[in-house]
Amino acid sequence: MSRQALYWLIGLWLALLPHAGNSAETWPRAAGTDFRAMVWNVSRESFYEHRGTYVAALRAINADFMIFDEMSGTHDANDVAGVLQEIDPAHPQAWQVAYGSSGYNQRVVFALRAPLEPLRQFNYLPYPPRLVARLRKVPINPQQREWLDANLAAGIGSFAVEARLGGRRIIAVGVDLQCCGDSDGAWEEDRRHVEAREIRTLLDRVWTARSPDAVIVAGDFNAVRGLRPVNLLQGKHKRAELRLAIAEAKHANGVEVWTWDGRGTPFPSRPIDYMLHSRELSVRQALVFDPETMSADERQRVGLEADEFKPLSEHRPVVVDFAWR
Repeated sequence: MSRQALYWLIGLWLALLPHAGNSAETWPRAAGTDFRAMVWNVSRESFYEHRGTYVAALRAINADFMIFDEMSGTHDANDVAGVLQEIDPAHPQAWQVAYGSSGYNQRVVFALRAPLEPLRQFNYLPYPPRLVARLRKVPINPQQREWLDANLAAGIGSFAVEARLGGRRIIAVGVDLQCCGDSDGAWEEDRRHVEAREIRTLLDRVWTARSPDAVIVAGDFNAVRGLRPVNLLQGKHKRAELRLAIAEAKHANGVEVWTWDGRGTPFPSRPIDYMLHSRELSVRQALVFDPETMSADERQRVGLEADEFKPLSEHRPVVVDFAWR
């Protein structure tokens, strides 16, 4: 082969590299989908430490409306926007980002390619004094006490926005409830219940005042002791039009339902991340996005392998295709 021919082949190979790098497809949407929403516990700094893989995953998920929880309290909306603009470099200013301010180090963040209005009522959600008094009696060491006091002072990990999608108004509430607890009577479970009640009470006020076209509540419910925190936020005791349904998500294999990967932890794998919705929305597809439980063809389609995806977070994103009723 002549040197000129070799240079020509190298040039052709280099020209094809960008095309090969962008060959991954997005996860297909269900027929009749009006918009796709995603919620994901991104494990704070992991969102930045694994930036490239997060971008690849978000590109494959291709959600219109993104809800992140357990975002770090040391970052802001500009930091998140900087990551999201890499999803589609041709439209770097497309994403509107709203960054929550309540919660110690488990903030909620919303991103949408349309107007987002943060709801000021959720800027800071204080804990009820009765709960704070109870938790001050919890027997823990001084270091844990310092952390817990700071955590309580920072407020409940929740945030809310009014989002405009296709001319409709959606109130969306993100949550990151207290984790852990090894018994039904543990203080962690007690705290989760209080958080859920406080968030739901505030949501009811905003719902009544704003009369949105639909409501979504999503996040890490940390339901390690059962569905009680989820049920409280569903508002089962309320009128039918104010109740929220669970988008029942499954992995791509159609069998597994866990969103928390408990392998190697004291807590078994189970669903603890949820997306709830009001009756104006119907679910066309609800997926726990995880390359590990996809077929080889599906992994190739989205351009992600299990071993690169798994380190991102111990939580798996819940992706829901919604249609307006």
